This record gives sequence, C-alpha cells and structure tokens, in this order.
Amino acid sequence: MPPLQLFALFFLFWLWPTIRGLFDDSEEESPLEFDRGTKLRFWTSSFLTLLNPFVLVASINQLISQMAIYARHHDGLPAPGSYDQETRFSLPFSGSWTAINGGSSKGTSHSWEVLTQRYAYDFVVIEDGRSHAGEGARLEEYYCFDEPILAPADGEVVAASDGHRDCPYLGGWVDPFQRDLRGNYVTIRHAENEYSVLAHLKEGSVAVSEGEPVERGREIGRCGNSGNSTEPHLHFHVQDRPEFFLGAGLPITFERLVVESGDEPERRERGHVERDEVVRSA
Repeated sequence: MPPLQLFALFFLFWLWPTIRGLFDDSEEESPLEFDRGTKLRFWTSSFLTLLNPFVLVASINQLISQMAIYARHHDGLPAPGSYDQETRFSLPFSGSWTAINGGSSKGTSHSWEVLTQRYAYDFVVIEDGRSHAGEGARLEEYYCFDEPILAPADGEVVAASDGHRDCPYLGGWVDPFQRDLRGNYVTIRHAENEYSVLAHLKEGSVAVSEGEPVERGREIGRCGNSGNSTEPHLHFHVQDRPEFFLGAGLPITFERLVVESGDEPERRERGHVERDEVVRSA
C-alpha cells in the first residue's frame, strides 16, 4: 500500500488539496493553491494530533472496521455501475460549491483505501480561486462558513452531535484538541442500507436531533470548521450502515444538478460529481 494511503487510515478528514499539493506531480491544476507555510502548518499540526487520545482511539477503530467491512463485502465492495441506489439524493446545499475533493473513481477519490470514505466529498465555496476573503485569518472570512447545510433527501436522523468547537487556527492548522474527527455532524437514514453523513458543522448550528424525521432540503446545520478540518468545508458521504466506522462508502448519484466548471453550464438529470467540479442544484 502506498505511504499516502496508509497514512490516510489514521487521518480520515484531511482537506485533500493540501496533500495533493505535496504528493501529486501531475500538471492538473487545482482550484485552490497552498503555499509552503500552509503545508508546513498542516503537517506539524497533523503530527501533534497523534498525542490526542480521541484521535488514537478513532484510528484504531478505523483499522479494525476496515477488516469488518471487507469481511461483510467479501463478494465485492459497492461500486459505480453495479450499485443500485435506492434514494434520490440532492446536493446538500444551495448555491454553487466546488467539490475540492472526491469523485466516483480511484483517481478522484477522497480516500480510496479508507472504505467508509471511498466516495466521500469535501465541498467549499470558491470565488476567484480563493475560498476566503482577506487573509483568511478569521472563520467569518471563509465564503462557505455559516452557510446552510441541507438534508439531501427525506429520512430520519439516527445520530446528531453538537458542542464541538470550530477550530480557530486557520491557514492549514488541524485542531490538535479535537474530540471527534467529524466535529459536529448529522447522520440520516434514507433507506435500509443508505445513510448520509454531514460533518464539520458549525458549533451550535445543528438543528435536528436523533429520531427526528427530516424532509429533503431542510436545514440540518450550518457549515463549520469543527473536528479534523483545516478550514471551513462540508464533508459529505453515504454509507451502508449507521455506525460511522463500520459503514462501507457508497457511490452517490445526485439528481438534477448543474455543473458550472466547463465553458458552458451542463445540466445533469442524474450523475456523479467529480473532483474540482463546481455544482449547484438545477
């Protein structure tokens, strides 16, 4: 297993452009650019989280769960083209956001070897090649911070957590005092084996509770910087179990979206979102 993929088993929610900037030698341009100082701060704070017992326990749980997921899907993991999605998912936000990380293939994956995160996405709002105004020294300068996060489909909340601080350290820092990799989060059951996870929500913004029914488009929280996050963004994925570590990631087909990153906006009645695409609901 390549060193980067092995390392990903221990840090499940790194904002991928930083890692790509360090390891990706391709000429493909990223919507965001990171300087050496940002990368240095990222690596320094990431290693500091090794001293955090919450992160250590999460890492152990993830490694054990990897084996359980492989055992459960011994006949093959869910994959695009073969997985029959039951839920009709909408984008979990309004307006135009960029999938800075994630896609339907190994080449665009959030974390291919981390089975829960295989088809996950990190979404941010980008304007003129930047995710923030000014120097990006305050949470309020980030375009996606405090933006409404929406239920992607009808369902029932099976887990919700609030009270985790939004990391005040920006510019590449990962919160060394995090208590949960997800930060503030909501997990919604949409079908028997389809559960969406929306993570890194703003402290005090979670608007739903366990056992509560939700309708598509309802605000369930607001975008934040809680948990294992280097800057405000939304982490979104779908898995086949309610338990965070035990669920296998599922490829997501979204309904009625517009891709704005090409020369002309492209409307898709159904389709995957790929890394670096700018998308909004139709």
